[in-house]
Order: sequence, then C-alpha cells, then structure tokens
Amino acid sequence: MFEVMTLEEDVYLFQSSYFHLNSGLVKDEEKWAIIDPAFSPAELERIRDFVEEKGGEKEGFLIYTHSDFDHITGTPYFPQAKKIAQSTFEDCSQDQQLAYLKEADEAHELDRPEFVFPSPDITFDKELKLDLNKEKLSLFSAPGHTRDSLFVIVKDKGVMFSGDTLSSIEFPLIFHSGFKYMESLKMAECLIDRYDIRCVVPGHGSPARDKKEILKRIKNDQEYLNNLMGQVEEFFYLGLATMEIKSVLREVRYQGDYIGEEMMPIHEKNIELVIQEVGDNL
Repeated sequence: MFEVMTLEEDVYLFQSSYFHLNSGLVKDEEKWAIIDPAFSPAELERIRDFVEEKGGEKEGFLIYTHSDFDHITGTPYFPQAKKIAQSTFEDCSQDQQLAYLKEADEAHELDRPEFVFPSPDITFDKELKLDLNKEKLSLFSAPGHTRDSLFVIVKDKGVMFSGDTLSSIEFPLIFHSGFKYMESLKMAECLIDRYDIRCVVPGHGSPARDKKEILKRIKNDQEYLNNLMGQVEEFFYLGLATMEIKSVLREVRYQGDYIGEEMMPIHEKNIELVIQEVGDNL
C-alpha cells in the first residue's frame, strides 16, 4: 500500500509498496527537493501530483542517496529537476542496475516507460549544502552500503534521510566496504548530536521517530558489523581456511536473532566481502 506521511511541516514521506521503499519531499516557498524518487509508475504519478499541488512549478531537485536501481526510478517524472548525487554515483555497474530494474518490473508486472540511467547535474565529494531558501539541506558522503551512499539532513527540522542505512527491516547490506560502513555509522552518531536529529528515514522500512530508537538502530548495526569483522580477523590469525570461516560466520546474529534462510544469501555476501577486505588489511 502506498502511503503519504507528514514528518514535519513541509517535510513529507512517501512509502512504496515495493519493499517499504521510502521517498522524501522537502518543499519551500521557492524550491523543492525529492530524496530517492521511487518506485512504480502509479506511485510516481501520485508523488508528481502531490508536488504539483504543493507548488511544483518552482525550481526542483532530485537527490539520490545512492545508485541502486530502486532509488532512482522517478527521474523521468521530474524532467526539469536538477539531479544531485555523490561524485562516484555513475561509477556503479549501470547495466546491472538496469537489469535489476527490468527483473523487478517483470516480477511485479509493472509497465514502465523506457528508463535511462540518470546522469547527475550536481555532484560532490564529501559534503554539499543545498539552500532551498528557508529550508537548508546538508548532504554528507556516507560510503559503506555503496561507494556513493549519502545522508541528507533537513537542518531546522531535525530530519535525516539515511539511504539504505539504519533500516528497521534490514541488517547492514555491504556492497562496498565494511570498514567504511562502520565509519559512516560513527558519523551518523555525530550528525544526530550536532543537528539534534529526531527522525531518521531509512531507504526501506519505518522511520525512527525519536533519539532512543535512532541510537538503538546505530548500535544494532555496529554490533553486527563489529561481530562479523572482528571474528574474521580473529579466524585469520588462527589460520582457519576461508570455507571454515564462512561456515562459522553463518551463525552471526542480528539483534540476537538468527539471520534466517531467506536473507542468508545476502549475509553470505557480506561475509565474502569482509573476508576479502579484512584479509587485504592484515
């Protein structure tokens, strides 16, 4: 079910029926910005209509928290908007992302117009400030899930959009670097304190609506990664073979629970990446 929620005045959340995927809207008297425009054609038409009702003729921006296919599908629905991403956005496997999109559309029987992977108009390396007039946004590079992952902070509203980090329904998915992921979680702690963040919107799942829940999610993700990476390093020093390490680490838990067979393939990919990454740093 597609849902529209008001997070704060002039800050809105759209949640897709596709894996509880979240898109955000921040509007001002002069400009607006959509974070991760997604997902289905029908849902994107509703987002476009909502933006137009709120003054869509104003200057607009599309902010991509990262280059995964499901976070960028709304691009054609806002052709005049300027596209913003971290500087490594286009370094991903674009053909692979387009293939994933085609597969998802076929599985959900979605009739989508031809989609072209977007090319950003504005990129940044570490940090970018976006002035919508009254509303001020700050974007921070937050690699880990992907190389180009970023956080978006709505400074005066205490809201942070965290991309595919700090989800209520996913353990950390490492497509780039476990070490960088840990650094980004530490940065999230600092940003939450610095900007008095009271609401974190992940790419998938429900928002964390108070600091206690936000810090709990950070702690849960840190514990999972520390456990995974720490054991890999320990087993390397003990001389265990890679296959033995993989077998043992299947039992690593998240929030005290066994990962489960449905999500085990993703957990195993995390294990493989961490084994390679830790091994390269020994």
